[in-house]
Amino acid sequence: MSVSSEAKGPLKSFQALMGEGEKFSRDKLYTKAIQCYTEALDLLPQDEEKATEKDTNDRLNGLVARSACYLKIGKNDLALQDAEQSLKTNKEFTKGLYQKAEALYAMGEFELALMFYHRGKKLRSDLREFQLGINKAQEAIDNSVGDPNRVKLEASGDLSIFYKNDEKKKQPMGYVRASQKKEAVIQRKQHTPVSNPKTTKQLLGDLYEDRAFLEKIINNTVVTKPNTKTGDAIYQLASDGLDYLDSRTDFWRQQEPLYARSRFIKKLEGDEESYKHIRHELEAIDDQQNKDQFVDARRRAHRLLDFCDRLDERKFNEKQSVLADVYSRLGNAYLELGDYNKSLEYHNRDLKIADIKQFPERSSRALDNMGRVYARSGQFPQAIQVWEKKIPLATSSLEKAWLFHEIGQCHFGLGDFERSKRYGERSFTEAVAVNDAVWQLNAKVLVSHSQTKLRQYREAEQTFDEALTLAKDQNDVAAERAIERALKEVRDQIAKGAADSPPDRTEINYEIKVKSNDHIMYGDDQSTIKLIIYGDNGNSGPIDFRSDENDTKKYDGQSMTLKKKAFDAGKITKIALTCNNIESWPLDSIEVSDNKRKTKLKFLLAQPIDSTTTVVDLYPEGSIVQTSSDSSGKDDKKNKGQGTLASRQSPQTMKRTEQGPSSTRTNESNKKPTKTDEQKSKTTKTDEQKSKTTKLDEQKTPKKDDTTDKSKSTQRTSSATEPSSDSHKNIEYTITVQTGSVQFAGTDAHVFISLYGDKNKIVRYQLKTSVNNRNLFEKGQKDDFVLEDIDIGHLKTITIEHDGTGVAAGWYLDFVQVKYKNNTVMFPVERWLDVDHDDKRISLELEPNKKPTSKLTTEDTKEENAVEYEITVRTADKRSAGTDANVFLSLFGDKDKLERRQLKESLDQARNLFEQGATNRFQIYAADVGQIKTIRIEHDGRGLGSGWYLDSIEVRHVSRDENYKFPVDRWLDEGEGDKRISLDLEPDKKPGQLRDDNNTEQEEENREQQKVETDE
Repeated sequence: MSVSSEAKGPLKSFQALMGEGEKFSRDKLYTKAIQCYTEALDLLPQDEEKATEKDTNDRLNGLVARSACYLKIGKNDLALQDAEQSLKTNKEFTKGLYQKAEALYAMGEFELALMFYHRGKKLRSDLREFQLGINKAQEAIDNSVGDPNRVKLEASGDLSIFYKNDEKKKQPMGYVRASQKKEAVIQRKQHTPVSNPKTTKQLLGDLYEDRAFLEKIINNTVVTKPNTKTGDAIYQLASDGLDYLDSRTDFWRQQEPLYARSRFIKKLEGDEESYKHIRHELEAIDDQQNKDQFVDARRRAHRLLDFCDRLDERKFNEKQSVLADVYSRLGNAYLELGDYNKSLEYHNRDLKIADIKQFPERSSRALDNMGRVYARSGQFPQAIQVWEKKIPLATSSLEKAWLFHEIGQCHFGLGDFERSKRYGERSFTEAVAVNDAVWQLNAKVLVSHSQTKLRQYREAEQTFDEALTLAKDQNDVAAERAIERALKEVRDQIAKGAADSPPDRTEINYEIKVKSNDHIMYGDDQSTIKLIIYGDNGNSGPIDFRSDENDTKKYDGQSMTLKKKAFDAGKITKIALTCNNIESWPLDSIEVSDNKRKTKLKFLLAQPIDSTTTVVDLYPEGSIVQTSSDSSGKDDKKNKGQGTLASRQSPQTMKRTEQGPSSTRTNESNKKPTKTDEQKSKTTKTDEQKSKTTKLDEQKTPKKDDTTDKSKSTQRTSSATEPSSDSHKNIEYTITVQTGSVQFAGTDAHVFISLYGDKNKIVRYQLKTSVNNRNLFEKGQKDDFVLEDIDIGHLKTITIEHDGTGVAAGWYLDFVQVKYKNNTVMFPVERWLDVDHDDKRISLELEPNKKPTSKLTTEDTKEENAVEYEITVRTADKRSAGTDANVFLSLFGDKDKLERRQLKESLDQARNLFEQGATNRFQIYAADVGQIKTIRIEHDGRGLGSGWYLDSIEVRHVSRDENYKFPVDRWLDEGEGDKRISLDLEPDKKPGQLRDDNNTEQEEENREQQKVETDE
């Protein structure tokens, strides 16, 4: 029986077999995929003369697909054979050219691979895959210097002929411009020898011999003769190689993988087979993560975790260290998969073990990773708190350069430009110490942008000039262009006189409520304390706590409410207290009301105020981070599932409640415990906990959330929701999806549904497990799904969509039916969701009992009732950020809506749209939608490089001069994060990541839950 027969019964059509192969390939079952592709190819006519054009195209696609699978299992010769077979019919078949180049590259034939990459790029210059192939093949050729054990480079014999040739080349011939006479001088830096060769050798492994070889070359002044072209070139190559290996050594030393430590590699008594297995699995997990195979890495890490949990710690004394390493890898995998809560949970476990075992390098690793999770999810206050704890643990200047830069970026995102400038300067100092040009450039750019925000335009002009020089030295063309644009804007501001005039800022009224537990203890008569409010528009300037600033009496620190007029800081992100010689102040919280925006935020201290405090930040309630090293170890089980979020108390309040409410219990706790006392202490501890809870309730401090498995599921499916009072009550939804009966109606794509009610919403739930069918969404088939989740109230609309993956992704949908709480709501569809049919949409917004209309993309027409919209789309300036897919925009206002207008002709007539770092502007004429509430940006996933990292979108209503800004800063990619290629955006609100794997297998969840309980 064929593979396809095992999965789906006897299927004999080419498209069906290709679809099965595609499914197996996605699931990493490459051998089964190859069988399907082979069966599909066997169905085609073998005689080329009898084959139709469609048969020929099918054969080419089948050969290329099979070739890609052969590459995945290491059968490079068969992959090359299929690729060459596809090129026999059509020598300009670009997929075949690309696959042949990939096969040659895998076989180590880098020069031949480079040739075919170039050939493919000449035919399809718009596909970035060929350019990436050229880059990696060229790099491989440059790095192919041979084995140093077989090549002995000695400075023996007469080498003067090389230097004489160099001297001859230096002599100018004919007329030479003055600018050409200037010789570039190679600055040679000193490379310090390794401090601990034994450790370095264990970390580098086989690369240690390469490092020793490069070090010998650098120290050989004959081979690397200064001020000669040959000598300087050899020195520069060897120096770059040493820098790379040293940076890798620092990285691996910090990560300290278990299999790189000497105490792990050596043979130990006891369970030697377990050590070998763990070492092999850790290496395999690292390899999968390096290849971006994060789902596979996560599964493998969970299996290894189950294996380690069964080990006897008395025989296997490295058990906790192994668990920490696995936790770290699981945290990284969940981060890349977009599950930030899980990622924080595992990194916090890693930190807990590191603190207990007193491993500072591992603590540094865990704090580093936790900061990345917070920064990636846009939680800048939490990222700052975690990374500031890492600063004392940072050992190398390179690590500090990165760390200071990232902290500065977070402060910049919060509007604290003075602090971001200072951290940028610290980052630059550390980067200079290690002569790292990349981080010097990054630091300079951060400083210059901060200076611009602070209106220090002349200083910013000088800093941008220095950054531009660094970018040119690194041949970073994209950075050069960005800096030149910023420099032009700064010079325009100087020309307008903005550098010599105060900012034109409006003042607004703030209401400030201070909740304090005692008086301020001032150090002397000169002591002062001021409040600064930060937002997306800068800061408010210092605010005095005295109601009358002319009053000589100082603020005593008691609870109070005052109204102050200050500069408009915009949407508030944090507040800060500047302290001058303050001994202590047991502050509980500060609440700030913005009367202009009708917002109210409560802020808590990130650290206590004492005599060493000069500036202390207060962050919004709920964003104070308490890592495992900060906690007292009490009530760990109760706090399980909270990741690294602290309780909603300030440090002062936490200290006060931990002391107990009465002196009687304090005296009891000082007794020497007997067996009877130990039994009593359990009751005392319970009473203390009740008293604490009562006191916290009196202080109106919200309780911690008890996270259960169901609440985790709720977070995955409705993380962007603000729940109503009864949203914690889960109800059951039965979703019925009827696929049409027309030819090729079924789909192999992943299907998602979103439910929108009058109370809440469930966003992008994947329809993955049907209660009545194994193979989903087949022609004429009805699939039922059961979902238990939050109560969204009365169902208003739904969104049904698929991700366009698979050979046969097009889908003819008949209807969707949703049953809940004795209600049945029908959503008729009767149309294609296909990029090749009708209006090419693969996402539909449906209303009950209303069939959707086709929204065909039409050219802009300037009718009498049409208004002009100007659309600005900014693609991020990061590697592979651009897209070749078709991009569509929808506008939803309070009057009307404009659906799925393709952005295809920019105002600057750019040939290639949405390229890396590009800003494209479009003009749209359409009916006035009124005040824009949301927009939808999406692409159709077409092209080899369809993944898109979108920075932001701006929509301008030209006649009313209204601007709507939509920050994005994330991937729209089926292979990144939550795999979405369609986003609904609100003005001035960055979208978050959503989980796609909300149907995770129950067995894996149960194992994780049991493991957590065991650890606690």
